[in-house]
Amino acid sequence: MTGPEKYMTSVFHDPADDSYAVPEEPFGLPVAYWKAALILFTFVLIVSTVILLMSGLTPHVIGALYAIPAILFAYFFRRKGVLIVYLLAMFFFGAVVVFRYPNVDDLVAAALRSILLIAIALTVSYLTHFLLLEKRKYHAIFDNTENGVVVLDIDTCAITEMNQRFSSLTNLSPGTREPVDLRRLVKDPEVISGMFQALATQCSSPAIEANLTRADGTEWVAIIVGRKIAYNHAVLTFVDITDKKKLDAELHQLHEDANLYLDILTHDINNINTASLNYSRLLEGRAGETNRPLSHNLVLALEKTDEIIHNVSTLRRIREDSVKLVPIPLIDIINREIAGFPDAQIDYKGCSATVMADEMLSSVFSNLIGNAIKFGGKNPQITIRVEDGENEVFVAVADSGPGIPDELKTRIFDRFERGDTTVSGKGLGLFICKTLIERYGGSIRVEDLVPGSWQKGTIFRFTLRKVQHP
Repeated sequence: MTGPEKYMTSVFHDPADDSYAVPEEPFGLPVAYWKAALILFTFVLIVSTVILLMSGLTPHVIGALYAIPAILFAYFFRRKGVLIVYLLAMFFFGAVVVFRYPNVDDLVAAALRSILLIAIALTVSYLTHFLLLEKRKYHAIFDNTENGVVVLDIDTCAITEMNQRFSSLTNLSPGTREPVDLRRLVKDPEVISGMFQALATQCSSPAIEANLTRADGTEWVAIIVGRKIAYNHAVLTFVDITDKKKLDAELHQLHEDANLYLDILTHDINNINTASLNYSRLLEGRAGETNRPLSHNLVLALEKTDEIIHNVSTLRRIREDSVKLVPIPLIDIINREIAGFPDAQIDYKGCSATVMADEMLSSVFSNLIGNAIKFGGKNPQITIRVEDGENEVFVAVADSGPGIPDELKTRIFDRFERGDTTVSGKGLGLFICKTLIERYGGSIRVEDLVPGSWQKGTIFRFTLRKVQHP
């Protein structure tokens, strides 16, 4: 097979075609020609052996020629070829016995030559069988992979072989008669030059994102990875990421939409809620005894709304802001948050610790103190203690409230998990506390204020990284 037909055989491999079980064609000559020449050569060799031995020629010269059919029969016919070589070896040894007897040296040499021929045939047959298995394995991987794979001639930039996946990705028909130039498919020539340069210097090219053109003019996006397999050939793998790019664009748009809604929530609605809360507090102060409980409930509802908006805003900042930790005096944060709860009974004796955190650390104390007030019953007693460690600062926030049941302690920091399901916001606040403390490199846990008696109060313990002063 020559011309375009021969080229198409190498470019498109049909998985249903088992023709690759035939060994490679040496020097590009068809297998049938090799077999015909082999049979003719063997026949001539057999006749020549009889004639030359009868004329008195030593068998050493003619015996060396038997290595040729021994190799080729084992290569083309494999197991059957070994049997043919065995018969040829027996013929050669028998001819020497008949025509050179009783020359012991010639008999020994012929016996060794026969054994060597069989050994050569067995070795070639085994290696050929092994190579065929490897070739089948290669084609199984080549044809069945989900990615497009091609073998590229680096000198001409022509695709010499491609799998069915690449054919479908590029809309190239197996009936194509002309060689496919990779430069027709990849839009950016710098991608080709950069990939070839990497293949030349490193024998492999890193993953490169490229825009490609299909045969019908449509475009697709792929990640291309190359590996050199010979001085002028390389294997390129194309991972189709067109759908991923579209999905990324959709996710980006959804993210932008979500940010818009959050902007509305945290800015516009928060402004309205703040104004409503201020008017409600004025109304509560001026309401009579009959309407005061109603006004108080309105204030509580708006305060909860304000807390939720604040928590949502904090979560958003945690997700979007990069971590930039700076030294922060802990006493400033704690005193500022205590001042935000003027009616609460909070016992705090101060501290001198400086920790690595950011301004959102205040949300940890705000949530813990706020939870202690909301869930601590009537007039809860809140205690804050800070202890210096070698590399850490240990903080404890305790309250005298009804406590947290043991079965909830392992889930209390999960998002939207609440110890008291009748009150919203608690689980979100503790989730924020855990997220921020881990952001700062610390850890948090909850314990009973009185070990073994969870009904007598709760204590939250967490650690923060301490600033080491010189």
